[in-house]
Amino acid sequence: MRREYSLGSDVLETVIATAPVTQKHVALLSAFATRTDFVATQYVASGNEYAANPARILAADGSEVASDYRGWVREQLDAHAGDVAAICAEHQDKGYLVTEVESVLHYFAFDRGGAQDNFVQFEIWEEQEFVERELFARSDWTGWGRADSDDLWRGSPGLGYERKSERRLIGAPTYRLECAVDMHLFTALAESTFADHHRKAGDLRFQSTDAHTGETRIATVRDLTPGYDKRCSRERRIFEDWTQSSAGRAGERICTRWAFKTSDWTDPRGERTVTFIPKWAHRKKIAGLKDTHRLDVYGLYGRLNQFDQRVGMPFAWYFYGLHGNLVLAGHLQRVLEGAERGLIVMPEHDYQILRRWGEASYGF
Repeated sequence: MRREYSLGSDVLETVIATAPVTQKHVALLSAFATRTDFVATQYVASGNEYAANPARILAADGSEVASDYRGWVREQLDAHAGDVAAICAEHQDKGYLVTEVESVLHYFAFDRGGAQDNFVQFEIWEEQEFVERELFARSDWTGWGRADSDDLWRGSPGLGYERKSERRLIGAPTYRLECAVDMHLFTALAESTFADHHRKAGDLRFQSTDAHTGETRIATVRDLTPGYDKRCSRERRIFEDWTQSSAGRAGERICTRWAFKTSDWTDPRGERTVTFIPKWAHRKKIAGLKDTHRLDVYGLYGRLNQFDQRVGMPFAWYFYGLHGNLVLAGHLQRVLEGAERGLIVMPEHDYQILRRWGEASYGF
């Protein structure tokens, strides 16, 4: 289903799918520049934490048995009344090979300038098909009864007993567009859905009892939470914080420093949640802050400034502290306490961001 913020199209999908996979995505970036309106698109980051998925079934001679592995599994389960052991036994001697697709998700950004959320993010899969397993290995092992439909769905009906061989690549790697997101519209929608959830949560009523007088009263979450209605979504806050920070003031664009793993889902009750998780885009090894409990606040702040130098921009430590494990929320809290006690000096605009975080912390 096409979303309000989606900029994907058949033409864009074709442009991306027909670009050859090259080092540093040079050919793909050239295709963006010459065949789309997103001329100055930049590569941002990649994520390779995805397991390979079964794709097709081949006969021993390499001919295709099924073009859609999971479609074939559904047919087999229907034909055998869900009896996985019977499926395994029937195909054990056929030498079927399962091809798999190894995927890497790449993030690209087209920066429109102006507001920090005014960019288009492209999530693009790089996929390589390969074969290295005989799906129903012929052996004397008789443990098929322990296999279940989940194992078959994952492409591992032998519970680790598939016969493996040297990996053989099939064809060249290809690109596939997952989504093209107008992040300005996405963030506005995230803010809207947050406001709706926040309003409903604020209306929840509780009975509270005064510990001193014993008097009871009915109060809402809003009544019990100072500044409740002034809060905005974390998706909006990170862009506002960046704009006001030393990073934003220095001309850094968030879309070239971070990628955003977007999510849009509706629960069974019809409640829609639109959000994202930031993903850092640095391309060199950066060590996290460790053993900082041994440091006083001066030493900690010095380490954080060294961290900024390594990343290559000011106030980077704050944004890393909102997500991930290189900088922790506890580090942010300690610096805030040190600044409030006058023990460390930092730019006023950065201090105000940190102070607001201390009053209503957020993270991803």
